[in-house]
Amino acid sequence: MMNNPLVSVIIPTKNRFNIVKGAIDNVREQTYSNIEIIIVEDGSDCGVEEHINNLADNRIIYQFIPVSKGLAAARDTGSRIAKGKYVAFLDDDDRWLSDKIKLQVEVINKYSDENCMVYCWTCKITNGNIIQGDNSVIRGSMSERFFKGFTLPSSCMIIPKILLLSIGGHSDELKSCVDHDLWMKLAKAGCTMDLVPMGLVYCPEHNYSKMINRLDERLEGIKQFFEKWKPIVVGKVGINSWYYFERLYHMQTAKTIIDQKKRGIINKKQSDDYMRKLFQLQHSKVTIPDKFAIALEFPNLTPVKIRKKRFFKKVFSLLAI
Repeated sequence: MMNNPLVSVIIPTKNRFNIVKGAIDNVREQTYSNIEIIIVEDGSDCGVEEHINNLADNRIIYQFIPVSKGLAAARDTGSRIAKGKYVAFLDDDDRWLSDKIKLQVEVINKYSDENCMVYCWTCKITNGNIIQGDNSVIRGSMSERFFKGFTLPSSCMIIPKILLLSIGGHSDELKSCVDHDLWMKLAKAGCTMDLVPMGLVYCPEHNYSKMINRLDERLEGIKQFFEKWKPIVVGKVGINSWYYFERLYHMQTAKTIIDQKKRGIINKKQSDDYMRKLFQLQHSKVTIPDKFAIALEFPNLTPVKIRKKRFFKKVFSLLAI
């Protein structure tokens, strides 16, 4: 079985029966057959256990967590009971193309040191058609890229189980940014990466809540992530690299706040409060130019104050040459 190792696919879920049912069906359609599918139900009872029993597929394992512990803990629960040489995570609202595991196993089998994570690109579904985007081909040291702001969805990866456990798995204490934290831990540990240069993961439209939309939880998670990783990133590669992290989370979260206000999920006062908390994460206040950009529903890349500071710093550095 050396060239056909067992792959453990871990799917955490909570109160999303129709979504996770589709994820299970999706994995069962993989062309790579030597897999086990571990469903971890995190503090809910949505009927997925009965559905699994009716499928009578001995590759599927159901694991129940009585009290919800969050995404990181659910993934780690699956990782601990996994029997596969390799582990692949699938968010219950993501889907894989049928050759995803097969193609990634072909790549990761080339590495004997079990220190390499293999990823793939994402793609979009438009009018029922798979659209491949333009992506970067990045191989080698993870720290070279991830300490400079590069990130991926966890559904894109396959990783040796021994490597995952060696870094302690996911960080259960984080409210959000769980995927990004895992990449950073792997990068800090000196791991490498390779890829299948194809879009093999996509996310169909659905009406269920996403973690990025739960703003209180999201902002607390970003705060935890920043406090944990900013000193490390700045110490290793400098403050300029850290700005990529701040810009990423500012842009994502500001757009979410504006979108929720437009849809009537939050009111103007709540929107202003969330935006103020977002700016505080970068030790900045919402200035008049920022308010103008927000009023135009343009989230900006970073607070204007920080962008001006970086601009003048760059100009002075050029003049000093």
